[in-house]
Amino acid sequence: MEHTAPAPNSDSASHSFHIRRANLKRNARLKLTFGLFRFCLYGMVGLSSEIFFYNLVRVAQHVPVLEMLFRFQWRVDDRLGLNAIWQTPVSTAYGQCSLWMFLVYGVACFFFIEAIYRRTFRQHTLLRAVLYGFTILFFEGFCGVLLEQLTGYRIWYYADAGAIMWQMTSLYILPIWMVTGLIAEWIYRELMDPDLVAALESPLPATPEETEASLQLMQ
Repeated sequence: MEHTAPAPNSDSASHSFHIRRANLKRNARLKLTFGLFRFCLYGMVGLSSEIFFYNLVRVAQHVPVLEMLFRFQWRVDDRLGLNAIWQTPVSTAYGQCSLWMFLVYGVACFFFIEAIYRRTFRQHTLLRAVLYGFTILFFEGFCGVLLEQLTGYRIWYYADAGAIMWQMTSLYILPIWMVTGLIAEWIYRELMDPDLVAALESPLPATPEETEASLQLMQ
């Protein structure tokens, strides 16, 4: 007498189909959410770093040798009356930042630094640093011009001999942007750790009924 495998239950097949579709939707949603999280993190880190940067520049410009890296003159539209911050005592730890910089840092890191790293991670760190530096440099110049057109103010400009692109960026700040790119790369690498990504994108757990249905389909 022949024994035949039980016919797949239509409800079981439906359960399996729905869980696969749910996992696909979940993965797509998680990828989008994780991307948005990275964008916001870059923006927030950029804002806080710029506030800190004002204090770093004030100190470094008076330190022998180190001052060679901080010869740029970073300014804000004179009509806003914000340039007096460079004369505040270091002990006050004052910094400032436009909220527009959230978008600038977010876009620069999410769309450019991440892309460069994915394509050049096997290359030497110095090469990546140079690519990051020039990318940020020219993106800074472009954004400075764009924001002046949008707001009517120079959200930033440079008043030093290395200023280019209508004074919206400076060759003197290139080393700083190289280091900035490497810091953003480090954040990206930590966030994209395989264990972390696997945990975020792990499939939805199957119920006992769904597990049984899958086993029946495999018979």
